[in-house]
Amino acid sequence: MNYRNLILLVLGQCTLGATAPMLVLINGFIGTELAPTEALATLGMGTLVAGTALATVPAARLAQRRGRRFGFMVAAMLSILGSALAIGSIHFHSFTLFCVAMFVLGTTLAFMQQFRFAAAENARPDQISLAVSMILFAGIGSAMIGPRLGVAAAPWLPELPYAGSFVALAVLALACLLVMSFYRSQARPSQSEPTSVTRVQLWRPGYVLGVLCGATSFSVMSLVMTATPISMHHHQGLPLAETADVIQWHIVAMFVPSLFTGYLIKRIGVQWVALLGILINIACVLMALSGVTLQHYLVALVLLGLGWNALFMAGTHWVAVTHAGEERFQAQANNDFIVFACQGVASLSAGFLLALIGWQGLNLVALAMLLICMMVWFHLVLIRQVHRLGVAT
Repeated sequence: MNYRNLILLVLGQCTLGATAPMLVLINGFIGTELAPTEALATLGMGTLVAGTALATVPAARLAQRRGRRFGFMVAAMLSILGSALAIGSIHFHSFTLFCVAMFVLGTTLAFMQQFRFAAAENARPDQISLAVSMILFAGIGSAMIGPRLGVAAAPWLPELPYAGSFVALAVLALACLLVMSFYRSQARPSQSEPTSVTRVQLWRPGYVLGVLCGATSFSVMSLVMTATPISMHHHQGLPLAETADVIQWHIVAMFVPSLFTGYLIKRIGVQWVALLGILINIACVLMALSGVTLQHYLVALVLLGLGWNALFMAGTHWVAVTHAGEERFQAQANNDFIVFACQGVASLSAGFLLALIGWQGLNLVALAMLLICMMVWFHLVLIRQVHRLGVAT
């Protein structure tokens, strides 16, 4: 295992990775101020994820042709550009420009998603889940830095509410740019045209389930998490500080279990970790449906983070081990595009669903997605396994 590269990836995750948790907290507040209606308040979050989804394939192609290091440095520069556009949108009170800024920052996150696959390249096959766990655990740094820095830096430019948060975001991007300049890719960039694989070769059962787990984990997480600040602060009147605490503990719960998830995958198998993630997410929805006090929000969002970690780790492991050759870039790009396209739809829908059917209705939609994922899990894991045993006997 190349620990030098892994440490640099961890530092990159802690700096550039603070983008998502910071924007989760402040995006809805800025959207509420700039958007023409409350139903569009989460549109900025939707364009953020749309930027991530649309940039996944170009980001993977760039990494294949120019190397991971070059891609990570491009991501840091895009973060600086997006932060500058966001400050301009607040200055001109332009919701359109704000959405453009979120789109640019979303392209940054597309490159950042490659941290976990870069970690896998720096580890032996039997250490892949542990290497990925290190990167996801680094998200705890993002969880501590992002929301708190977003609140602390908000008054840096008093005449422009929350513009200071984007100044802080640009500073973090500069730090990431410096750190990633020392990264050295394990795999040499490809000098040939990107290879293609047939649909049958690419969409193996393990890969299909990995993509589904990733898409479900992000869709449910984004739908519930994006709506939480608006539901807590604007609908229930809970203080901003308590809202920030809930988001922060949610993100902590997303990444702290990474210390154990990699070991758990090796111990009991990736398929059972995936099922555990589905069940924990269902428990989150049931808690959210049971009340709207601070305690209900806090427990639900912590469960949401725990369920996301198990389900996303399982999906990442399946994608990483199913395709390890040159076709891995295509497989990773397709996976990330689907995952973040689904996340984008979920983030964009959060505001509409919250306005149309309320907090409970929104959580019922999340429950439906989880049940679909569980049915596919039963088909691809249990039914196929029973079939194989029957054939063997």
